[in-house]
Amino acid sequence: MRYVSNLRWSISWLVTATFMTLVACTEAIAGGGPENVFLVVNEHSLSSKLIANHYADIRKIPENNIVYLGDVPNKDILSLDQFRESVLEPILTAIARRRLNGSIDYIVYSSGFPTRVSVKDHQDLLKNAAGKSFVGKYFAPVASLTSMTYFASKVIQNDPTYMTLSTNNYYRLPYSQALVRPFDGELLKKYQEATAGLGAEGQAFADAQNTLLKMAKENPGQAAILYQLARFFAVEGDKDSAISYLTRAIGMGWKNRQLIERDPNFSKIKTDPLFKGLVDRVPESPSNMIASHGFRNAYHWAPNGMINGPGKGARYFLSAMLSVTRDQGISDYDSVNYLTRAVQADYSQPEGTFYFTQTSDVRTKTRLPNFQKAIGELNLLNQQSRIVKQALPERRDDVLGLTCGKATFDWAKSGSRFMPGAIADNLTSAGGYFPSKGQTKCTEFLRFGAAGACGTVVEPYSIQAKFPYPLIHAHYAKGCSLAEAYYQSVHGPYQLILVGDALCQPFAIPPKINITTPAPMDVVKGKFALKINTAQSKVPIAGYEIFLDGVMVLRTRDIENLDIDSATMGDGFHELRVVAVGRDEIETRGHAILLFMVDNSGHFTKLETEQLRPEFRDKIILTASTNYGDRIIIKQNKKTVGVINAREGTARLSPIVVGAGKVKLRAYAVTDEKDAPAVSSTPLSIEVQATLSQTVAP
Repeated sequence: MRYVSNLRWSISWLVTATFMTLVACTEAIAGGGPENVFLVVNEHSLSSKLIANHYADIRKIPENNIVYLGDVPNKDILSLDQFRESVLEPILTAIARRRLNGSIDYIVYSSGFPTRVSVKDHQDLLKNAAGKSFVGKYFAPVASLTSMTYFASKVIQNDPTYMTLSTNNYYRLPYSQALVRPFDGELLKKYQEATAGLGAEGQAFADAQNTLLKMAKENPGQAAILYQLARFFAVEGDKDSAISYLTRAIGMGWKNRQLIERDPNFSKIKTDPLFKGLVDRVPESPSNMIASHGFRNAYHWAPNGMINGPGKGARYFLSAMLSVTRDQGISDYDSVNYLTRAVQADYSQPEGTFYFTQTSDVRTKTRLPNFQKAIGELNLLNQQSRIVKQALPERRDDVLGLTCGKATFDWAKSGSRFMPGAIADNLTSAGGYFPSKGQTKCTEFLRFGAAGACGTVVEPYSIQAKFPYPLIHAHYAKGCSLAEAYYQSVHGPYQLILVGDALCQPFAIPPKINITTPAPMDVVKGKFALKINTAQSKVPIAGYEIFLDGVMVLRTRDIENLDIDSATMGDGFHELRVVAVGRDEIETRGHAILLFMVDNSGHFTKLETEQLRPEFRDKIILTASTNYGDRIIIKQNKKTVGVINAREGTARLSPIVVGAGKVKLRAYAVTDEKDAPAVSSTPLSIEVQATLSQTVAP
C-alpha cells in the first residue's frame, strides 16, 4: 500500500507541476484557433474516433494536438480519483510532453466519455469550511466532466471552492464590483489601503499613489488599478497623466462610460477636450457588465474579471464535449451534421434573431430580470432580439440564439429553425443528466442544428449563478467563440456540461494572412525566408505566432525578414502555421498553413496504399519504404498504429484502430541514434467508409 500511495503522490506532483508550467507564460496572445485546441479521444469508442476524425479534419486540428485515452471507464459517472488518474492527468501530461505549454486554451472531448464526476470528498471539504452556513442540496456532490476540466488547477490541488457560486473569475461582473476586489488576501488589503488614500493629503496621498503605480507595473492588465491611478492624477490636477492612465484602463476593458462621467474625482478635468473626446469614444453599456474579453490559459484572471500579473489570479482551460452519443443523447449522424454546420458558420456574420422566452415557469422567471440588459447590448451591436411569451419561439426560421426554460420540449413541433452557429440555452434540472429519461437533453438542440448548448448533470435548483446569464448572446455577437461566450456568462458552472463546437465564431472578424514564400510543398534546404502578406487584413494585428509541426516556436510582433532554419528538422514532410492575433479585446485569430518538404541529407520516406476509400469491414494494407534508419513507424496523429522493422515492408491495419471517416496517416523512418530526427512521409489521406448510425447507443 505504501508503494501505491507514493506512486499516487508522484503522479499528482508531476501533473501539478505540469499545470504550473502550462500557465507560466506571461506574454499571452495564444488562443481561439485550432492550434489552441487539445482534442481528447476515447481509444475504445468507435463513436469517439469517428466524431474526432471528422472534427479534426474540418477544424484543421494539428496532429500534435490530439490524444487518445485508453483507460476511460465505460460508465456515466467517474469517481474523483478516476477522473484525475484516467482523464485529467494523462491530458495534462501529454500537453507538457508534446511541448504545447502556453498554447493550449481549449480541452475538447469527443463523444464516448463519462459526463459526470462524483465529488463527495470535495463536498465534505466545502461543508467543513462553511460550517452551519452550508446548504448541502445547493452543492450536490456531482460535477460535469467539462467543468472539472475548466477548473483543472483546483481539482489537482484538491481545492473544493470550484463548487461555490462565485468561483469563476472569467465571468463578467457588473462594473460596480470591478473596483472592489481585483485581488485576494494580502494584495487586496494593500490595494484597499492604497485606494483609501485618494481622500488623503500630502505624503499619505503620495504614498498611496506610489503603491498603485508599483501595482500597475506588476499587473499591467488590471484595469481597476489603471482606473484608480487616473482618479489620483485627476484629483491632483495632472491632466495628461490622468488621461494616459484612463486610456490604458479603457484599453484593458474599462468600458463603462456612465461611471466615468459620474465620477466626481474627474471634476477638475472633465471639461478638457482631450478628456471629453476620450470619454465620448467609450461605448454605452446598457448592462453595466464588464466588457467581453478573449480567453487565454496564460492569463491570470482576477476576482473582478480583469487580468493580473503572474501568480495573482486564476487559470482555466475552456472545455466542451463535441457530442453525447449514448443514453438519451444524439446519433453519430446528427453529431457530424451539426459540427459541419457549426464550422461553416464561422465569420459568416449571420442575420437572425436572438429569442428570450417568458412564461409562468420558474425556469424562465429566474433569468427574466436580466433579459433587457442582454437585449440592450444586442441592440448596440445592431442585432435583432425578441421576447416571446411561449415556451419556445414558434414558426421562426431565424433563430440565432435562444434563452428558455422548459423541462420537456419538442423542437420539431415548434416549427422554428436554428441558423448555423446558434447557441441554445435551456434552464432545467436534468438537461445534462443523460441516463435520465424524464427531461429533454441539451443535445436535442444540436440535433436540430444549433452549434452549442448546455445542461446540468444533477438537480441545480433555479439559481441564476449556475446557468448562463442572458448576456451569453452579446458576448457571442461581439465575436467571442462559443466557449468564451459560455464561460464568461456563468459564475458557478461546476454542475453544467457544455456540448458543442467550442471554437464556433459566427460573428468574429479574423485577421487575414497569407504565406507568399515558400510555395506549398516546396523543397527547402538550410535557412529559408518566410514571407507573409497581411495587406488584405481589415483587422489591426497585435502579433504573430509561428507553429512548426504543432509546436509554437516563436511569438513576435515583427514578421518582416523572418528566416527559418531547417537544419534541425528531419528530412521529409513538415507543417508550418503562422497565426495573426487581432489587436482588440476579443483577440480573434487568423492563420495560414504551409506544407513543405525538407531535403538537407537526401533522406526520404514513402507511405502508399491502393485503398483510399476502404470499407470499414476491410483491412487497410499500407506499404512503406525509406533510405534512412532501421524501422518505420506508422502513426495516426501521434498514435502509433503500425511498425515495420525494416526499411521497407507492408502493414495491415484494422479500421477499428483508426476509426471511420477521414483519416491521416504518416510514416516516420527512425533510428536508435540519440536525438536523431525522424524522416517523415507526406500525409496519406484515406476515408474509411461506414454508414453513420442514426440511432443512439444504449
